[in-house]
Amino acid sequence: MGMSDPSASVMIRAMSASPKISVIIGCYNQVEVLQKILSGFVFQTVHDFEVIVVDSSSSDGTDRFLEGWRPLYGFRYLIQENSGKTGARNSAVSMAMAPLLLITDADMIPDPRLIETHLEAHASTKMPTCFEGSTWNMHVLSWPSEPENLYPYIRERLNSGDRLGWHYFLTGNLSLPTELFRRFHGFDMDFQGYGWEDIELGYRMSRAKVPLRYLPQARNYHYHVVGDEDFMRREFKKGESAAVFLRKHPELKWFLGLNPLAVWLFNMSQEDRWLYRFATRWYQSSYGTPKRFGRWLLGEYYYRKGLLGR
Repeated sequence: MGMSDPSASVMIRAMSASPKISVIIGCYNQVEVLQKILSGFVFQTVHDFEVIVVDSSSSDGTDRFLEGWRPLYGFRYLIQENSGKTGARNSAVSMAMAPLLLITDADMIPDPRLIETHLEAHASTKMPTCFEGSTWNMHVLSWPSEPENLYPYIRERLNSGDRLGWHYFLTGNLSLPTELFRRFHGFDMDFQGYGWEDIELGYRMSRAKVPLRYLPQARNYHYHVVGDEDFMRREFKKGESAAVFLRKHPELKWFLGLNPLAVWLFNMSQEDRWLYRFATRWYQSSYGTPKRFGRWLLGEYYYRKGLLGR
């Protein structure tokens, strides 16, 4: 567990004097979409921020792009050996100069008021607080995107300022005090696969009574659409990361999907069983409801296959 050492950097370029918030981005082979994201910060309604990008030794020309990127806002970058998103973000935080962090992703296009809204939220509270903004997914890749192409990641009906459970600690659009992140030693480096490192940190913070509140006015847009094959692969990888979570916090066994009903359903969905064949057939259907149900069932199967190591 803990912050990774950025000593393996290849290039660092520094700007900015005393930013109020440091934007943290880890990336790997995302140069084309990264250009859209960094361009989005040019149009922010405030200017006292810095953006820190840590690249995990991409092979797609990200290094050349970062070397040539000279925005009007504070910008620094580092290239290090690939230690996953966890290592990239921990390294970025170790470079942060601001008292606040905004942790996002290399495929999240910021709304012009994203940073201003997070800063206002922190200014309105007297105790160290985490704020979860609203991320909007896309049905198809297009930018600027039409409203009918967008849907919120958090679909529950929540009001601004509502207290959130730790499972909403999602770092596509999350701000918190820098000191708080460092006090909890950042993201656990045992998480080297896809997912859960952010929620696990949120769980540790929740046990110390650190509040997490909803901030729907702080918007960004996920410039990524998960295809069918990617979806199944990601669910399996998510399950593998959930197994790491489970070893650290066995008390969360049911939350992570190991209740008796879910395990029974997994056993009934083995690839040589009738339920798996029906789920595959439904998933390949052109009809909405059967296709959604088949997608859900197959996703649950591959997630638990990763979680149970089968």
